Amino acid sequence: CGGSGHEAQCKNLTAAVARNFVVSYPSSGTAWEAGEACRPLAEVCDNDGTIGHAGNFGVVGLLSAVVGQTCLLTYLFLRKSRDMSKALWGATGAFAFAWVMLLGSWAAFASALSGEATCTIVDVTTRRAATATGTFGEIINGGGSYSYGFVIFSWLLLTAVLAVVVQRVLFDMKTPRTDPVKEVRVFDL
Repeated sequence: CGGSGHEAQCKNLTAAVARNFVVSYPSSGTAWEAGEACRPLAEVCDNDGTIGHAGNFGVVGLLSAVVGQTCLLTYLFLRKSRDMSKALWGATGAFAFAWVMLLGSWAAFASALSGEATCTIVDVTTRRAATATGTFGEIINGGGSYSYGFVIFSWLLLTAVLAVVVQRVLFDMKTPRTDPVKEVRVFDL
């Protein structure tokens, strides 16, 4: 591999994979005890509180969306036979609350990405445990996992759903429900 462009290519490759965080190798001690491959974030990084808040907001948003969907389906199936306006209002409130919670999850994780963190990682070149200190976004190579994108996409989708549900609430307010006229039949005996 001794071509004329070898040194330039080596510098290009090194610049492409360089990270802006400090890596240190502990000289003694145990990085982590043997056990499960999946561990709580608190055992690996020191910013587990912020990441936990993002996850909690996401879970509450999901549960609220499930409540909103249940109310909306109840409204759709029963609105012809009885007044279900309260179910529609409940769906609107639950979807609005889910919208706020997903926005909170997005904001909490985005804040964690730009915050300083210290994490125990495995150095891929030496296969040894190392301590990485820097912005959390640099340590995890940018945006994190697919779940961050799912939260953003869910929030955008919920924005559209909320707009349609609010439109239906406004429509129902302008055109009040009327009970269907019951047909009376007279039978000849």
